[in-house]
Parts: sequence; structure tokens; C-alpha cells
Amino acid sequence: MTTSANLWQEIATTRVRPGTLVLWWLYQSGVVLKSSGGTVVAVDPYLSDSVTRSYGIARNVPAPLDAAEADLDALLATHSHEDHLDPDSLASFLSHDRTRLIGPPMAVEKALAGGASPSRTMAVSRGDCLEIGDISLRAVHARHLFGPEPTPDAVGFVVEADGVSVYHSGDTEYDKDIVADTHGVTVSLISMNGTNGNMNAYEAALLAWLQDTRLAVPFHYGLWRDADYGEGATLDPQLFVDTYHRLHPQGRTLVLTGTSAVTLCPDGLAG
Repeated sequence: MTTSANLWQEIATTRVRPGTLVLWWLYQSGVVLKSSGGTVVAVDPYLSDSVTRSYGIARNVPAPLDAAEADLDALLATHSHEDHLDPDSLASFLSHDRTRLIGPPMAVEKALAGGASPSRTMAVSRGDCLEIGDISLRAVHARHLFGPEPTPDAVGFVVEADGVSVYHSGDTEYDKDIVADTHGVTVSLISMNGTNGNMNAYEAALLAWLQDTRLAVPFHYGLWRDADYGEGATLDPQLFVDTYHRLHPQGRTLVLTGTSAVTLCPDGLAG
């Protein structure tokens, strides 16, 4: 596995072919995406151990990326929970002059309370669209009313460049409005751990099928010990894959492992 000592170097030096997007998984629901124009965005990267303070859960794998090295064009947060907007990494990410934080109002408010400059943040809601270099970004519906800490303004994101559209669910339960907002996306990255306000593997597979995505990818696992996700968690990505293929026998799936680069194309996964 690529380590934090060289993952950013790999991202920075990777030349992305026209007509593709390259993705790196950071465990849980953290990803980095790079376009052929060299635009780099990260979505929901959790790189510290801050959740030990709030929920007493320690990470079970080393952080794969050093936030202080990661010179991003944009840091996207789907909502304000700490494993999606990491308070201990935020200052390091924003130490790079070009990096902007983009997320729903509660996430932006938390960043501002932590010392972020208003000029370095942008609040978005469902339906908002913007351009980041050669990447188009659209905020889409999410429903994450996790009891202890509800985030009614949570969003998902559709990141698009070169004819490749990638849906990032963030944390969300199943909702038909997600289908309406994301139908036909090239790649669907869906949280499937089944606890704490997320779909389980069966619901996530159903969503991917209804989206008519070309490549279905489960995530939101692998960061903590399985027992820490809570009773009833569906953490085996093969359960998602098997369920999805019952619904769509010819469908394509990808199980993420480690931080190896994945090249995405308009057909889903590049050969």
C-alpha cells in the first residue's frame, strides 16, 4: 500500500489521460479525484484520530495521506461529522493558498469556528453547481438525520470532468430524491455500512441499480475495527456486490482496496 510519505507525490505527479478521472481511496468515504487538466479535489478525507475524542473510536489503519502535503484545489465535505470534516486536518489542508473548503452550511460554520477564513470557504446546498478548474461540481440530495448529531443540510456530490461523472454519497439513508438527482452517473460511490444513518449493503445496491450507474462502488468501511461500526453493520463489500449483481447481472462493480490509483472513464472503469 502507498504510504502517507509518498501518496501525495504520486497524486501530484500522476498524468491523467484525457477522457478519464483518477481516484484514490483514503478509507471510510475519503477519496481524492484528479482530472486531465490537473485539478485535484478531495471529498471527506479523514486523516487524524479526532473521532477518539467525540466517540471514543480509534482508527485501525494509518492515515494514508499527509494533509500538510496535500495541495488541493478544493476540499469537499458532505456534512459536518468529524469523519467527513476532520477538524484536526483542516488547518493543514487550508495552509495551501489555493485550497478552498466547500460544503453545506453546518460544515462551513464548523470550519469557521475552527479558525478558517470566510474567504476560503463556500457553503452549498442541494442543486448548487460550480466549476473548479476543469471539474464541474453539483451538490445533490442526502438524508443523514443520525440521532445523536443530525445534519439536516448534508449533501452528496457529483464530480464531473471529461465525460466522467462520479457520485459521492457522503453519509445518507436511502431516499428516492437521490435517484432523481443522480440518475445516469458514470460511477456511484455509496456508503453501505448500515449503521449511524447510512444505508446497509442491500439498500446501497438498490440505489446503485436505480441510478443506472456504469460502475457501482461500495465504501464507508475499513477505517475502524468492524466492531466499532455498531451492531448490524454490513461491512463486507462482497455483500453489496452480490446483491447488486442479483439486480443487474451485467452490471460492473469495484471493491476498493488500499490506496491504489483507479482510472475511471465514461464506461466506468478504464482498461
